[in-house]
Amino acid sequence: MIIKCPECGHQVSNLAESCPSCGIAIAGNITKCPHCGGTMLANQDVCPNCLESIHRQPASTPAVNHEAPVAEPVEKPAAEEQQQTPAPKKKHNGILATLVVALVIALGIAFVGYYFYRHTQEQNEQYAYENAIKSSEPAVLQNFLDIYPMASKAHRDSIEAHLEVLKQIDLEWGNALRSRSKAALLKYMQMHPNSIHVTEAKLIVDSLDWIQAATTNTLESYKSYMETHADGTHYDDAKLNYDKLNERVVTPAEEQMISQLFNNYFSSLAKEDENSLLSTLGSVVRTFFNRQNVTKADVIQYMKQLHDAADINGMNFLMNNDWKIDKIENINTGELEYSVTFSVDQRIDRTDPGQEHFATYKVSAMVSPEGKILDLNMKKITKQ
Repeated sequence: MIIKCPECGHQVSNLAESCPSCGIAIAGNITKCPHCGGTMLANQDVCPNCLESIHRQPASTPAVNHEAPVAEPVEKPAAEEQQQTPAPKKKHNGILATLVVALVIALGIAFVGYYFYRHTQEQNEQYAYENAIKSSEPAVLQNFLDIYPMASKAHRDSIEAHLEVLKQIDLEWGNALRSRSKAALLKYMQMHPNSIHVTEAKLIVDSLDWIQAATTNTLESYKSYMETHADGTHYDDAKLNYDKLNERVVTPAEEQMISQLFNNYFSSLAKEDENSLLSTLGSVVRTFFNRQNVTKADVIQYMKQLHDAADINGMNFLMNNDWKIDKIENINTGELEYSVTFSVDQRIDRTDPGQEHFATYKVSAMVSPEGKILDLNMKKITKQ
C-alpha cells in the first residue's frame, strides 16, 4: 500500500526498501501509532503526527489494576507535561541531501554552459579572422581589432600587419588619383590588382581615353577607344560617333561617281552639248561662279560664251585627278553632300596665236547625294 514517508512526507510504498526522496529505510522499519493510527518509524518513541508517546496506553482502553484501588489522577501542570513530551526529530538529512544534489547539478550546468560559450566565442573569432585577413578594406580589419581585443596574439599581429600594408596601398592610390595621369593609374592597377580602388581607377582611365577620342574625333580614335574599353562607360557614344564619321567616308565607288560627273560636265562644255550639260546639274543650282540664284539657262549661256571667239576651232578639258572629296551635312536638310575640289586644264584650239591657248582652273563644287552639281566655282590659276 502507499503511505507517507514519516521522514519527508513523500508518498512511498510500504514495501519499498527506502524512500526515493530522502533515502530513509521503509520496509521493516514502519509501524502505526497506537493513538492516531498514523505511519511512523519503528524506532521512534513519539508519534510525529499526534506527538503522543507510544508507551502511553490509548485513552479509549485505560489500563486497570484489579489488585489495588484506582487512585484519583493528579493533574500535572501544563509546564511539567510539556517538559515530559519529547520533541519531534528534525528532518535535516533528506533536505541536506537534496540541496547537495541540486548544487552539483547547478554547477554542472554552469560548467557546460561556460564551455559552449567559450567554444562559440572561439569559433566566431576564428571565422571573423579568416574573413578579415582576406579583405582588402582597412575598415574590415580595424573592426576585427575593435570587436576582438582578446583575440590571440598571432591573429592580432597578422591583422595589424595586413592593415599596415593596406594603408600603404591607400597612400599610393591617393598619389595616383591626384596625378590624374593614365600612366600612374595603370601602374597602380598593375601593382595592386586586388585593391578596392581598381574599379575606380578603371573608370578614370576610361574617362581619360574617352576625352582623348572625342577631342581627336577620328575613326581611328573612336575605334581605339572601343577596342580598349569593350565594356566602357562611353562605348555607345564612341560607336555612334564612329558610325557617323564612317558615313562620311568617301568610298571608291563614290570617288568614281564624282570623277565621272565632272568629266561629263566639262566634256559637255567642250562639245557644246546642252542636254548632256543639263543632265549634270541639280534641280537647283545654288551658286555658279559665285553668283547666286542661277538658272540652268544661265549655265547654257556660259557654255556658249566659251565658244564665242571667231578664232576658236575647239577646246577640251583634262582632269588632273587631284581630287579632294569630303562629305558634309547640309544643316537645312540633314543630308550628306559631297564637297569637291580639284584642278582642270583647258586647252583651246584657235587660229590667233596671240590669244590664250591654255589655262588651269581650281574648281570647288558641291554635289548632291544623287550625284548632281549644286554649286560650282572656278578660279584660273595659270594661263598661257
